[in-house]
Amino acid sequence: MRKQDTMTTLGSRIKMARGKESQEKFAARLEISKGALGFYERDENLPKSDVILKICAFTGASLDWLLTGAESASREAAHDLAPCLTPANQAEQTAAAAPHESREWSCPQCAELKKRLTALEEERRELCAENRGLWKKVCLLLEGVAGPQERQP
Repeated sequence: MRKQDTMTTLGSRIKMARGKESQEKFAARLEISKGALGFYERDENLPKSDVILKICAFTGASLDWLLTGAESASREAAHDLAPCLTPANQAEQTAAAAPHESREWSCPQCAELKKRLTALEEERRELCAENRGLWKKVCLLLEGVAGPQERQP
């Protein structure tokens, strides 16, 4: 398997961005459970937009690379996408945020990225709902087609 083939999924890129840091430590930095990180890395679940932004901020990975695997946006060429979450002021923001409140992003770039990711998540949900509806229609049509054939002698 070529190196490029191993980076075809979001989960594999999250794992690569994490590097040698343990899942437990990386998950704690992201303020998620180790299990949730494992689900993301195995492509069994998709992270929310704030988790994606944190991964980019903590690892230096570009958002484009993390989401698409685009070579031109490799970790080495990435710029700081989330200056509001740099290690120097992360503790300050964490202390200011209530435990169950969503974090406000202090830089305009982060706020815009969060807005775009949230819109994409909503679009994905709508497409999934539409897909489920289409599958139900297909099942009903197949039942209708199978029904007359069973009745014929």
